[in-house]
Amino acid sequence: MPVTAPPLDGGPVPGGGVVFPDHAVSHDHPVAHDHAAVPPAPLEHPALEHLDLEHLALEHPALEHPNTALIRDGYSAFGKGDMETIRSMLHERVVHRVPGRGPLCGEYRTPEEVLGFYVRVFELSGGTYRSEPYAVMAGDDHGVALVHTYAERSGRVLSGRAVDVFRIEDGRITEIRTLAEDQYADDAFWS
Repeated sequence: MPVTAPPLDGGPVPGGGVVFPDHAVSHDHPVAHDHAAVPPAPLEHPALEHLDLEHLALEHPALEHPNTALIRDGYSAFGKGDMETIRSMLHERVVHRVPGRGPLCGEYRTPEEVLGFYVRVFELSGGTYRSEPYAVMAGDDHGVALVHTYAERSGRVLSGRAVDVFRIEDGRITEIRTLAEDQYADDAFWS
């Protein structure tokens, strides 16, 4: 079957979707080394002219994937110490993998072990541990949360970022992988 290149002037792509012409993307902005946000190019295309995007945004707020809501609800329950809600979100075959060399690192392989791990984190931090997502995305089988973590312990402070990767099956979490931005700092804090 021959492969057809998408049209360069914008328009429908064979098999669905739309390709936006190169002029719709701004190439005028130099790379920002201070990570300043570059404003997105305007969304201009003849196929979108008939849409009242402002009306659509007000009348039909974006629907997030149910697994995104599941992950957000999990963080909310975690923040409240609501272990019953968290337990209901965990699959019987759940495993939470925490890499590193610290005393909390390892694999927690049942809902009870996972909840025990969370209780231990709260105990060791005197209840100061927080894991606050600043971005959550999910699809049918997987989800990812970018989180800011914070805790105090023995006069020390842990403040960093991490990524939690989720595998989800039948609306329940089957796997969590926690990947700290600075694993050495995490290991030292919990040791």
